[in-house]
Amino acid sequence: MEECLYQIAEKIYQINQQAYVIYLPMVEDICNRKVSEDELSHFLDYLLDFAYDEKMLELYKRVCKIYFYIYPECIKFYIEAYREMWEER
Repeated sequence: MEECLYQIAEKIYQINQQAYVIYLPMVEDICNRKVSEDELSHFLDYLLDFAYDEKMLELYKRVCKIYFYIYPECIKFYIEAYREMWEER
C-alpha cells in the first residue's frame, strides 16, 4: 500500500513538472500580448487546475497581475476561484 501511494505521488509530481514546461511558454505569450477576456478566462480555467503547485501558482499569479487592470472583474473572479478551490479553510 505504501509503495502504491509513493508511485501515485511520483506520477502527480511528474504531471506537475510537465504542466509547468507546457504552460510556461503559453504564459509568456499571454503576458506579452493583449488577449480577449474570453481567451484569458479559458486560459485561467486551465491554469487553475494546477494552481495547487507552487510553480504553477506563480504562473497563475503572473497572468492575474498582468491583466488585473485590463479585465478587473474577470481577474477578481479567478482570484476568488483560486481561494475557494485551493486555500485551506
